[in-house]
This record gives sequence, structure tokens and C-alpha cells, in this order.
Amino acid sequence: MPSSTTNFLSHLAQVEVCDVQYNIRVLKMKDSVFIYIGEDKAETFDELAIAMPDANDASSGVLGSTIIGPRDGSGSQELAQLIARKLKKPVYLSLSSTVPNDRIVRPSIEKKIFEDIKNNIECF
Repeated sequence: MPSSTTNFLSHLAQVEVCDVQYNIRVLKMKDSVFIYIGEDKAETFDELAIAMPDANDASSGVLGSTIIGPRDGSGSQELAQLIARKLKKPVYLSLSSTVPNDRIVRPSIEKKIFEDIKNNIECF
């Protein structure tokens, strides 16, 4: 349970997809969340995206940008926007290059994140 005296709360979730273990590291801050996703024992910080709810369109608008890394659709920004829409707060997200962008791995990781949000909302 988060303490009212601390500004940070960390959380680790793991998901195994096709015999590969992936870590989902969450750092909950006062008004935002940082999420890192990478292959277990091969974690690299290759990119960083940010997404936040649009104050002018609170119903569904989410703004996003890639801060570090390729801007060619690697997936960090899109996933950050989905999570920011769900949490209604800014999300910083790093998706390691060790995570393949395919039809099996990425959807499995996204499913795990959203299950974790549902079951452990205090960590987000």
C-alpha cells in the first residue's frame, strides 16, 4: 500500500511470452507514472515517450511525443497514450528494443499491463 509520506512507489510485474520473460517496471510518482518494459536480463533504455491527457479535451484527447529514440512507430508513444487515457494522468514509457514489435509479444505485454492496472491500481 502506498505511503502518504513518500512521493514514489515502485512495482514490478512480469509476463512470459514464447518462453521469454519480460519485466514491466512501474514507478508511480505524485501526479504521473513511469513504465519501463524490457526483456529480463537484457534491459536497455533505448527510448522514452510521454503521453498526457489533453486539458482542452478531457473526454478522450491524449497528447503524446517521443522524447528519446526513433520516431518511426516503435510503439512507446502509442502505448503511453493508451495508458494515459486509462489512468487520466501523464505517462512516461520506455519500451526496450529487446521487445519485438509483433502480433504475439506486444499484445501479451499490453494485456498484462492493463490487467495489472485493474488489479493493482494503487501502483499506478
